[in-house]
Amino acid sequence: MIKKLFGEIKMTWVKVIIFAVAAGIYTGIMALLFPSTSSFHDIAVTFEAWVLFAIIIIVNCEKPLEAAIKTFVFFLISQPLIYLVQVPFSEMGFGLFMYYRYWFMITLLTFPGAFIGWFIKKNNILAGIILSVMLVLLVFTGTGYLNTVIYNFPGHLLSAIYCFAIVPVMIYGIFSDKKAIITASAISIAAAAITLVMTFSVQHVRMSANIFLDEEKYDINSSWSVSVDDESISSARIGKHFENAEKEQLLMEFYEYGENKVTLTDEKGKEHHITVNYDKDGSLNVNEID
Repeated sequence: MIKKLFGEIKMTWVKVIIFAVAAGIYTGIMALLFPSTSSFHDIAVTFEAWVLFAIIIIVNCEKPLEAAIKTFVFFLISQPLIYLVQVPFSEMGFGLFMYYRYWFMITLLTFPGAFIGWFIKKNNILAGIILSVMLVLLVFTGTGYLNTVIYNFPGHLLSAIYCFAIVPVMIYGIFSDKKAIITASAISIAAAAITLVMTFSVQHVRMSANIFLDEEKYDINSSWSVSVDDESISSARIGKHFENAEKEQLLMEFYEYGENKVTLTDEKGKEHHITVNYDKDGSLNVNEID
C-alpha cells in the first residue's frame, strides 16, 4: 500500500486537481473547527502535511518538469481555496487573504523544489540526500511540537507524532536501495539528535514578565543589580521592558511554577528582598520581605 502511494499512481491532471480541491477544502474546515492549539489546526498554518502531499505528486510523475508543473498547480489551487472556505465565516472576510502572501511565496518555490525533488526517484545516494532536506525540516518541526507537548500537554501531540513517524514511512516507501535508505536515515537521525539536544538543553521559558514594584521604595535604574535564589525556577535582570520605555524595571523569566526569592541591590549597596510566586493558573504574586 505504501509503495503504491509513493510511485505506483498515475498522477493525471484530473487527480492533481481533485487532490488540490480536497486538500484545500479539508484544510479550510480544520481551520474553522479547531483552535490554534490543536494538531488538527496545524495543517492550515504549517507545512509538514504539505511536504507529504508534494512528495506524493512528485514521485508519481514521469518527468521532473511534469513534477514541477503539477506540484505548482496543486499549491496554486489548494492554498487560496483554504482562505476562500473560511471567508463566509470570518469577521475578516476577504481580509484573510493577507495571510496568503506567505503561502504564495512557498507556491513559487514548489516549482524548482519539485523539479529537483523528482530525482529522489533515482533511488541512490544522491536521492537520499535530496529527500533528507525535507526530512530534516520535518524533524526540526517535530522537535518544536514535542517541546510544546512536554510543557503544555497534550497540545500538538498528534503533530509531533506525525512529524517523526512520517520520516521512516517516506524513506522506506520511496527507496528500495540500501545506500539511499542508509543515507536518508543517517541524516534524519543526526538531525533529530542535534535538535533534541539543543532544544532540551536550554531551559524552556513558560512566561516572561515585568514586575511592577513601588517606585518610591524601589527607584530602580541601570546601576541596580539583581539575583535569584533558585535559577531553575526563574531568572531576573534589570532593564527596559521595551526599547522606548522611560525607565528600567525588574524583568523576569519563569521556567517552572513556584516561588523564588529575589534580591535587589541598589547603587548604595543596600539589599532589598522580595518573593515572586508563579502559580499554575498563570498569576504572579509579589511580596516584600523587607
